[in-house]
Amino acid sequence: MIIVTTPLITMKRLLMAYDGSEASEKALEMTLKCAAKEDEIIILTVIPGELVDSSFTNMLLPTIDLSSIIQSGSFKEKAMQNLQKVANRIESHVAKTEVVVESGDAADEILLASKKYEIDIIIVGYKGYGKEGRFLLGSVADKVVRHASRSVLVVR
Repeated sequence: MIIVTTPLITMKRLLMAYDGSEASEKALEMTLKCAAKEDEIIILTVIPGELVDSSFTNMLLPTIDLSSIIQSGSFKEKAMQNLQKVANRIESHVAKTEVVVESGDAADEILLASKKYEIDIIIVGYKGYGKEGRFLLGSVADKVVRHASRSVLVVR
């Protein structure tokens, strides 16, 4: 007697952090290598919350009222347009793509999104600032790896 079984196909949810950098392009390539046809990819970008209202921006441009130039939501709308282009590039490779734009601390938002969307694996690019850069700027990848409750793939 021969018993033929078919493998159980389970969909994975992959969260890919994308900011348009070379590191995130490498993460995109790796995401496509890891994803199966039945998987779902959520592409996330995070806009720094302090981008417009930061004291640093105001210090650099003290005579310009940025609120009169930048319309509310314009950063998010532009980010959504850019992410949709990325989603269009990969939609034929997977069952579903979704684009998400959040504002705040990048690592925190990646971690929150991984729980909210019940992600199986988080994929992030590593920019390689070195010790000094991590000390001054922090590293999104480092923070995500340290605090994630899901598996994390860091792409170099």
